[in-house]
Amino acid sequence: MTDQGRPYAGASREERKSARREQIVAAGISLFGTMGYRTTTVGAICEAAGLNKRYFYESFATLEDLLCEVYGRVIAELRASVLAGGGDDPATVLRGFMTGFLSWAQANPVKARVHLFEVLGVSARIDELYRFQGRVIGDELASRLSATIPGPDLTAGQQRVLGNVLVGAGLQMVVDWVISEYQPPRDELLEEMDATLGWVLAAGLAALG
Repeated sequence: MTDQGRPYAGASREERKSARREQIVAAGISLFGTMGYRTTTVGAICEAAGLNKRYFYESFATLEDLLCEVYGRVIAELRASVLAGGGDDPATVLRGFMTGFLSWAQANPVKARVHLFEVLGVSARIDELYRFQGRVIGDELASRLSATIPGPDLTAGQQRVLGNVLVGAGLQMVVDWVISEYQPPRDELLEEMDATLGWVLAAGLAALG
């Protein structure tokens, strides 16, 4: 048996390495979402994970590499939440998106801080990752929304614009809500959103008429 495959306490070398990586990622989520990325050090990560520093560099070359991994996991969880709803009309699709976003942010304040605040302005690399993930969610949401509206399909450029508008507006609402300590209550905020969208749609129809 090779050294790589030799079990230790019932686990192979690769299994132990994977477990250490998961400990580091969990520590990254916790510290980036509480202390903040800019005040977190490799030493603090390792202390929280209960590991020697050499094990950090076994999995990540830099703290920014860890942030990329952490953010990838956070955004995957958020994406699943905001796109979990269905709907056959625009209002239902949009309400499902915002319900998922608000509920996720309130239930996961540590992860929400990573997404809403800690990844902003870190580096050009992280900025591009942030924009890319926003575009992915925006494109999926715009596609769902446009499918509920009769008429000609949007062009790729129009769908990108719609996705940016939807994600940008949703993000601003959630940031403002989190900073305001989740006030007004979620359901009240959703009702205000529904009423506002109704007003916008009515104004648009009046203008067309």
